[in-house]
Amino acid sequence: EEEKERWLHQKNEEYLAFINKMDESEILPDVERVLQFLKLNNQNVVLGSASKNARPILEKVNIMHYFDAIVDGNDVSKAKPDPEVFLVGAAKVNAINKNCIVFEDSVAGIQAANSAKMTSIGIGEQNVLNEAEYCFIDFTKISNEFLLEQIKN
Repeated sequence: EEEKERWLHQKNEEYLAFINKMDESEILPDVERVLQFLKLNNQNVVLGSASKNARPILEKVNIMHYFDAIVDGNDVSKAKPDPEVFLVGAAKVNAINKNCIVFEDSVAGIQAANSAKMTSIGIGEQNVLNEAEYCFIDFTKISNEFLLEQIKN
């Protein structure tokens, strides 16, 4: 047990060292365009992640300013596919679930968004994320027109 604890501590130290070297080049193409577009259209942007390192990562890649709220592993106890992370995020910005759009790259995340009755947009392979309402291989394929159609106030 003590050895496992030491190993986990070592892994976390290595991960934090990796985070420390991150910069804007780590951001996937067009993520920033999508974030800017949503902000220009008065949309709250919330990050929902199980990671306890979400905040330092957003700061290192210099996109923290786009987010109105962050829900991470420090705020929730249930992992996706449980919708807790998205429900807490919606509550933080007083959003109605059915008006929320979730961009998600995992099957469990898509299932969580669907359980929360939010619009689910898969980012990745269509055959893997087939439960998503919409699916795009990456953010470069998401047009501003499509985003406008999804915005519900």
